[in-house]
Amino acid sequence: MAVYVLAWRQPASVETRNGMVPGRSMAEGARWQLLDDQGRPFVPDDLQGRPTVMVFGFTHCPDICPTSLSYLAGVLQSLGPRGDAIQPLFLTVDPERDSVAVMADYTDLFDPRIRGVTGAPDQMSAALKGLGVYVRKVPQDGGYGMDHSATILLIDSQSRLRSTLDIHEGAEVAARKIERLLVAEARSR
Repeated sequence: MAVYVLAWRQPASVETRNGMVPGRSMAEGARWQLLDDQGRPFVPDDLQGRPTVMVFGFTHCPDICPTSLSYLAGVLQSLGPRGDAIQPLFLTVDPERDSVAVMADYTDLFDPRIRGVTGAPDQMSAALKGLGVYVRKVPQDGGYGMDHSATILLIDSQSRLRSTLDIHEGAEVAARKIERLLVAEARSR
């Protein structure tokens, strides 16, 4: 007779090439000041208080950015009223074109709960670098596009990275990850 014992253990934190480490504070030591899509200041402390789902992209993106925002809108819908417990954010990687007004109009196309975040180019660059996001301007057809990380971050109410979401895993999978975080947050209070 064979007996199998399954044990769950926390996997060791593995730093990704962009510096994202599960459990790492996404706001610690950060000094950037951005603007949300209503023109209100958005600072590192705004990543505390409730869980955050953070998508990176730009409004002139032809494919992955709108797909990521549609995915986030689907996740929010899957969560139902529990979706109001999280802070869904869309941070631009193209602040030169993505003004406060442009971000407001764009995020409203997907879900009114998604807040757009933009700012002065130097401040956006500092924030994106601090968050571990790769960004590069790429010449394209007489203009430019943006090459950037497509990772969607799941951050807890203490601004610590807890997980990532992937548009290929399905909205239900992401909703379960968020639900687990919400349950853990409720238990820790």
